[in-house]
Order: sequence, then structure tokens, then C-alpha cells
Amino acid sequence: MRSEITVRIAREIDARKESAKLSLHYDQQPDAVALDVNGASLLKVSWTVPDLAQDFLCIASCIYATDKAIDRELEDDKWTRDIAIEIPVEHEAAWSAVAERLSNCIGFLTGDLWEITFRHGEKRLVQKRPRVRRFRRQVPTGRAVCLFSGGLDSFIGAVDWLADNPNDQLLLVGHFDRDVAGPGADQRGLHDICALHFPNRMKLAQTQVGLSSGGVDNNFRSRSLLFMALGCYFAEILDPVCPVLIPENGPIALNFPLTPSRRGSCSTRTVHPQFVDEINAILRQVGIGNPITNPYELRTKGEMVDQCRAPRVLTAAFAASRSCAKANRRRYWANRTARGCGVCIPCLFRRASLHHSAQDTEIYGNRVENIPSLEEMPSDVLALISFLRSQPTDREIASGLLANGRLPFAKLPEYVSLIKRMRAEILTWLRSAGSPYIQNEVRAC
Repeated sequence: MRSEITVRIAREIDARKESAKLSLHYDQQPDAVALDVNGASLLKVSWTVPDLAQDFLCIASCIYATDKAIDRELEDDKWTRDIAIEIPVEHEAAWSAVAERLSNCIGFLTGDLWEITFRHGEKRLVQKRPRVRRFRRQVPTGRAVCLFSGGLDSFIGAVDWLADNPNDQLLLVGHFDRDVAGPGADQRGLHDICALHFPNRMKLAQTQVGLSSGGVDNNFRSRSLLFMALGCYFAEILDPVCPVLIPENGPIALNFPLTPSRRGSCSTRTVHPQFVDEINAILRQVGIGNPITNPYELRTKGEMVDQCRAPRVLTAAFAASRSCAKANRRRYWANRTARGCGVCIPCLFRRASLHHSAQDTEIYGNRVENIPSLEEMPSDVLALISFLRSQPTDREIASGLLANGRLPFAKLPEYVSLIKRMRAEILTWLRSAGSPYIQNEVRAC
């Protein structure tokens, strides 16, 4: 069933949020679904508004909102959606020239079929309200932009950059959504800790983007696109070639399919090299020259922790970060006061990464130490143990990687080595911290 969506712009603006009022209109929803974009928070960071990157942010916001609004459960396979969307932009010709390429790229990201088209918009996304501002007009500074999610990887990315560039400033870019509790506060808390160790070296630009009413899909696969667009929004203001850093450990970015059933659309690709490379190529074709890079593409999470350029800062702050993919599903947790579930893939990788440095001391909703049997084993833990027990060869790892997305063939041996190091990292941790049942399962691995 195809969802035909038109993004409409209201005549009046949202004066409080200093943004155009955008809404999604489609047959399956009798009432329009309003976007929630806070332009005022963007203007607090910079009174200057970018040109092409503002279009990119509008596109990403509409795709993110649509991703949340369309229910996968209505599809025949309970997953793959067929979405056609028309998005208003200022530079219609430039974006129309990449429409098919962008549609395929977003399809790879979310696991859906997309047909994205463009029209010239009646208004731009950010709408400055004519008034005398009580605060000084801000001029952002920074030699780089770092996406700042509230997770451990993005914090390490910021800390490493600040340590390696002692005379330069960094602009941190955060996103939060009213439907997701935690990221906004996590980002602010980590920024405050970071500011104590690197005073006057960074600024946090946080923006709320989502739906004015709750969405039905909670996979948030398109959130990385929105993060990239926010990063490019500020990077274009700073410098035409200012880099946008999206720190993510290599195994999570590649998301190697732990079992055959996790290939294809069931595998997330939010920072997969194919997605990042394709977005960069599309942006270059449009005229946006700010490169998006993942500096940890070939490092495990444990290597990021062990090689952090400011280990004392990391030790002081890691507990304030959050890596959990299921932080809003606490009803399944034994300890509902914990910050992470403890048994999703990001939590498992986090614990393994902190184990080597004796920092795996946090409280979790559920713990691998308490899993007594196969019947009570969470699905992600089961998939991870299945992968460990399979003892894949280099050729099998390479095949799994290529089945999950396009990769440069010359770098394939490096990616294979990365997955092998990740496997050793997880195995070392489970042999030490797993329950007696789990330790027995991985004993011969």
C-alpha cells in the first residue's frame, strides 16, 4: 500500500518557534500531522541562516517525521513501507536533480521504498520574527561540528577532537524529540562535564525536531539523517568546508548481521559507510561542501575507550552517557531505575568496551549475569552468542558484510579485521561477566 504524502506550509508562521508550520497530508490519516521544528533554538546559536543546508534540514525533518508517522504494521510484511513524498525547498532544481539518488539512499537507511520529489516552497523553514532581541546576536565559532547524541561514542569523539586540537573550538550539535525522554538532558549533562575540562572550547547547539503529536513508529532509523542535516546547517555557517563529525564505533556502524535473519531490512544502517558516502556524494552534487565523516570507522567501541585522548575526562563522564536502544521500554526491565536495559546490542557492546578498563560498573535494567537458561535469553543476547559460537571464517565475515551494504573492496580486509576484534572483545567480556549458563555456552568459542 503506497502512502502518498504532500508536505504543506501554512500561511501563518509559528512565531514562538520562529519556523514555518509544516504538516504531512496523506490518505491513511484523515487529519494532518504537524511537524515540530524549533527554529528559535537555531537562531539562538546563529542569527545567520544558511542557504542550501536549510533546504537539507527541511528535507531531513520531513523524512524523519514521515518515518515516525507511517505505521509499518499496516504493510503486508509488517515492515516495508512504500512512501511517496513531495517536499518544499528553495532550490527546487538542485534537489530535483538528485531526487532519485536521494530516494534510494533513504530507502537503504530505513528499509523502505521511497519516492522523493520536490517543489518550490512558499516559505523557508526558519522564519525570523521581526523584534528586538534581548540577547546578543550570536556568532557561532568552531573549526569543526561534532554530532552529540548523548551516547558514549559521540562524547569520546568530542573529547578526542578537543584534546587533539588544543587551540581550536568545537561546535556540538544535539537533537531531541518530545516523544523520547532522555537525549536532551543527557546531551546537556555531558556538555557541562566536558566544559569543566575544556573551558570556553565548545558550545552545544540543541534543536527539537519531531511531530507535534506522537508517531506510531519508534525505530528512529532516519534520526541519523536529521543529525547530519543539523550538523550541515551549522557547518555551512561556519565555513564552506567545515567538517561534520559523526562519531560511531565501526562494528555498530557496519552492523554486521549476527545471524542470517538479521540481514537486509532488519539491520540498521544509520552510520553505515555506504549511507555516509552516498549522502556526501548527494550533498556535493547539490552544492553543500561540508564533508560528513566517521573518525572511528575502523575502531571497536573498546578501542575507542582504551585510546581516548583524555581518559580522566572519560572516567568522570561515561556514566552520564547512555547507549541503550530500548531506554523507553522499561516495563520489561527487572530494575526500572537503571539508565539502560543491559541486553540490547548497544548496551552489550558498551559493557564489553568498558570491561577491559575495569569500568563496567553500571547498573542495568537486566544483566547477562542473571540469565539462567535459553528460554529466558533476550533476542539480542541470543543472536550475539549464536555469532560467537559460529566462529566465522574471514570469508564468511566478508560475505556477511557485503550482504549488508556496499563497501570499498580495498578496505574489506580492514573491515573483516574490525569484526574479528569486536568478536574477541565481546567474548572476553562474556567469559568473565556472563551467567554460568552463558559462560558454558561460549566456553568453546
